[in-house]
Amino acid sequence: MIKKLLNYLKQATDEDLKILRIIEISMRHHEWVPIDEIVKKAKMPEKDVLYRLKRLNKFEFVVRSIYGYAVSFGGYDALAIDALYKKGILKAIGNKLGVGKEGDVYNVLLSDDREAVLKFHKHGRTCFTRGKRYREFVSNKHHISWLYMSRLTAEREFEILNELFPTVKVPEPIAQNRHAIIMGKITGEELKVLDLEKLMSKEEIEELFNKIIEEIKKAYKIGYIHGDLSEFNILLDENLDFVIIDWPQAITKGHPDAEFYLKRDINNIVRYFKKYKIKADPDEIYKYVVGE
Repeated sequence: MIKKLLNYLKQATDEDLKILRIIEISMRHHEWVPIDEIVKKAKMPEKDVLYRLKRLNKFEFVVRSIYGYAVSFGGYDALAIDALYKKGILKAIGNKLGVGKEGDVYNVLLSDDREAVLKFHKHGRTCFTRGKRYREFVSNKHHISWLYMSRLTAEREFEILNELFPTVKVPEPIAQNRHAIIMGKITGEELKVLDLEKLMSKEEIEELFNKIIEEIKKAYKIGYIHGDLSEFNILLDENLDFVIIDWPQAITKGHPDAEFYLKRDINNIVRYFKKYKIKADPDEIYKYVVGE
């Protein structure tokens, strides 16, 4: 899929991308952007605009209805990738990774030849409706498109990672554009798919549990609660080191529901390690984390 998108992006001209950006900007006010508005903002003859729209439709960068045009997920990916290339940040995109439940994640090579990952935040209507209930940074916005929501969550995660890294074991934030974030190279497997007893001793498993609790405490001290922490977003590498991923839904410790989400994060970790005979009192851990 990404190879197809990159091939289309190579074929796209500056004029094509200009029309695509006009549709992107106009989607702040329209679900479907009318052709007459695109023509007006492009300051191009209508026949030229229609030609560009035909090409964008061929590239699958836009979707069309009787009401007008909208940027597709592929089109939004293309705009972000084009910007990251032109800024001299991104050099090449590789294979898709199996991490990150809120979007697509790829191995990439940066312009300085460092390996990294590229994550696209992608929110459909269902995900947005569910997420809006507890994401304080969009809770006061009543009219918002998937495109805008995806960009906001990427901006939010990038902001949080910048505050947490390197104190907390999170991916290194490198760059962000639209709904895309470039982060430092991520290795390892989800705790969910691992059998820790085959990898480490009982003492090492207990040590891992304690280290995860320490990261929760460090994040809380900085001011953040993950809000969706579980064995699905803690990755363990071959050196038995770990990283905590997926932070866009994180809330501040001053949030009205902070206690609920922090306790849920702690309960999820205690529940997971219980199968390895690690005994812990969630209430005592909560008091330890918040400093009571």
